[in-house]
Amino acid sequence: MSPTGTQEKYRSPSLATVLHRANMRIALIAMALVGVSIFLAGLIALRAYTIENLGLSARNIAYTVEAAVVFNDREAASEALSSMTASHRFAAVYVFDRDGDELSHWQETSSGGWAGLERLLAHIVLSKPAIAQIQRGGRPIGTVKLYGSGQDLLLFMMISAGCGLCCMLLCGIVASRLSSKSSLTIVEPLQHIADVAAKARRERQFQHRVEPANVAELQGLGDDFNALLEELESWQEQMLNHNELLAFKANHDPLTGLANRSLFEARLIAELAAANEIGGHVALFFIDADRFKSINDELGHEVGDIVLCAIARCLRSKVRESDVVARLGGDEFAVLLAPLSDPSQAGRIAANILDSMVEPIELPSGGVLSTSLSIGIALYPDHAADTSGLMKKADEAMYQSKRAGRGIYSVASELDSALPGV
Repeated sequence: MSPTGTQEKYRSPSLATVLHRANMRIALIAMALVGVSIFLAGLIALRAYTIENLGLSARNIAYTVEAAVVFNDREAASEALSSMTASHRFAAVYVFDRDGDELSHWQETSSGGWAGLERLLAHIVLSKPAIAQIQRGGRPIGTVKLYGSGQDLLLFMMISAGCGLCCMLLCGIVASRLSSKSSLTIVEPLQHIADVAAKARRERQFQHRVEPANVAELQGLGDDFNALLEELESWQEQMLNHNELLAFKANHDPLTGLANRSLFEARLIAELAAANEIGGHVALFFIDADRFKSINDELGHEVGDIVLCAIARCLRSKVRESDVVARLGGDEFAVLLAPLSDPSQAGRIAANILDSMVEPIELPSGGVLSTSLSIGIALYPDHAADTSGLMKKADEAMYQSKRAGRGIYSVASELDSALPGV
């Protein structure tokens, strides 16, 4: 991935952020629609209420100025209008006589900062005046026209706006919290899946599993992902077993299951290095089966293989678990005793191996076979200070045992040998 692509990747918002933003947009739009609907409904109700009150007020004014209209008394009509408008919010009141001539009128003279807005609202919402007839003896003698004030409308709009903002703020906070909680229902399972996937990718850990989710789709995704992890875990286990088998075959003799030459030499180098650091001893056995060629020639390779396996079992049973037993090839074996605190232990172990080979080997045909071993022993650092030297000394000691009559062990001949030869 290019640097630009990487930067764009990390600039992208998280799923939680995207869901939160989407939920907040939906919540704000819904609240705005509800708020506008409530405002319009309230405004319509207020308009109807105001028109009804204006009608009642117009009729009340008509009753009050009746006498002034009858006597055409402009001053009395003006006083009546002043007294009526003092306790009410009107924009203007007009009193007309029977002929439609204006007898008196009153008009609001407020010039405050909101006066212009109030008149505009009154003009828009209350464009038509309330009209009431002035009657005398059941006959109309005049008319009252009453124009409503926008003061109540402005107050309503300001209160509505304030309440609306407060409600939107409160609802926004509640919606934000609910959105966060609802987002977690989706984000947390996805994040857990991502964490498990990351461990599987980076650390090759396929044993982890996705936890159950409360959302059906996410639960299905988690189940499928767990099934995939199980397959990968099984595949990994098979591969590890296969690799272990290949590694075992590469480092072990296929017939006896003992270490082969390459593994033995690697262990020998490692044990000599460790002994050099701590100052301990290492014993190396070179072992050869006596007269093995004649067994193969006379009894066949199948019997020869049985003998080799029996020797391998004998060697493995007489040494420690930490010691190394190897088949170098043919009828040649090697034993590595390390660490060795007492060099004399090597002679005792060699003697036990030779004694155990006295017991006859049972053959599949029902017969038995006896064989013996020739063992050569070399000690580190007494006989040699390196791998090749130690192996050479052990090989020489083994041939010394064969020359001496077979079925015995010999120790490499050095003046400072810690173990007397046999």
